[in-house]
Amino acid sequence: MVKKRKAGGIEGLVYGKARLRVDKNSLVDLLNVLLELGESYKNISPSSVELTYFAALRAQKLCQERKINAEAELLGGIPFWILRLKERPGAVIGIILAVILIALGNRVLWDVRVDRNENLSEAELIEILDEYGVRPGVFISTLDIGDVQTRIEADNEKIAWISVNVIGTVAYVEAIGEIKPPDKEIPEGDGANLVAARDGTVIGFEVIAGEPIVSKGQPVFEGELLVGGLIDSEHFGYRAVEAKGRVFALTEYVFEAEIPYEYTVKIPEKKEICEISMIFFGFRQKFFKKGGFLGSEYDKIYSDIYIYSKDGVKVPVGISVVSYPIYTESIASRTCKEAADLAHFEINRQILAALPDAEIVSKSYEIGETEDASAYRLVCRVSCIDDIALPVPFYINRSE
Repeated sequence: MVKKRKAGGIEGLVYGKARLRVDKNSLVDLLNVLLELGESYKNISPSSVELTYFAALRAQKLCQERKINAEAELLGGIPFWILRLKERPGAVIGIILAVILIALGNRVLWDVRVDRNENLSEAELIEILDEYGVRPGVFISTLDIGDVQTRIEADNEKIAWISVNVIGTVAYVEAIGEIKPPDKEIPEGDGANLVAARDGTVIGFEVIAGEPIVSKGQPVFEGELLVGGLIDSEHFGYRAVEAKGRVFALTEYVFEAEIPYEYTVKIPEKKEICEISMIFFGFRQKFFKKGGFLGSEYDKIYSDIYIYSKDGVKVPVGISVVSYPIYTESIASRTCKEAADLAHFEINRQILAALPDAEIVSKSYEIGETEDASAYRLVCRVSCIDDIALPVPFYINRSE
């Protein structure tokens, strides 16, 4: 008597389970084949039985030899999942990455979070940290935080102070950018005077070197001497110095803005994905790129999509997508009020750019339109207290 092998158990898990199907009229023939092979089965139906995958293959082969139409369908077990994973390479990559993440655990830095003042950009700070090894993917045990902080402050003029704290798998960084007053470049010469950069009325002085020539309340004109760099020592003649300091004056600036009523707008119709990359601990592996030349008229949009835990910790695994919008151009129009709002915004932007440290005393506006009435025109006169001192070199005995 042939000893039957079990259809389930460990063998079913390892070899996989299958359902062997035949025509309804051939079920008895199939059962005779299984009896001859010594294979057990279960879940019998009018046209199929369930057994281990390799037993089904053996029975299928014997059925074919006896002209019995039989077909084996894989249901489960290790072979079943291997075949499924072959059809889904993304799932395989995900499983591998998950295994790596579990293996690394808390030994690797997952995320770097930065907080800084306005004198230092986030991109600059992350780039500096990366140079000193503070980046996602580095082993935490290799980081000497005290040494990193000391070297960053010593080697980078942009950073006045920095603090790095590693909590779990996240590095929390606080930094203050170096605050330096703008230095006025003084050209070479035997000495230098401070002259008026524009017309105004002198309000006060902050003279570090040199001799004041004008007094408070005195009107001055552009190019007029304010602080002299040639000083009479009374006993030893004259000596030349570089006059340094600030001379504050009440002065006036004029700013203009013209906002057209009609303008061109770009209306995006759809987005085309041109690149997709896998992000893993700061490393990027591109696995899709759209062929062809896009042209310079397209704006590329970069998007990094990360996974976050329930605690808000960024898992260092994600997808980077580069896309570009396809758009059409059309002519749009704005109302007079909309143009006026934009003009005031532009005027304020110009004032902040030109007079970051000046004290604004008063503003007056002139409102109108361009000659062809196609644009709103705004003129702003600003009275302010500003430093008008401009260093200009001089020579005592200059040889031509």
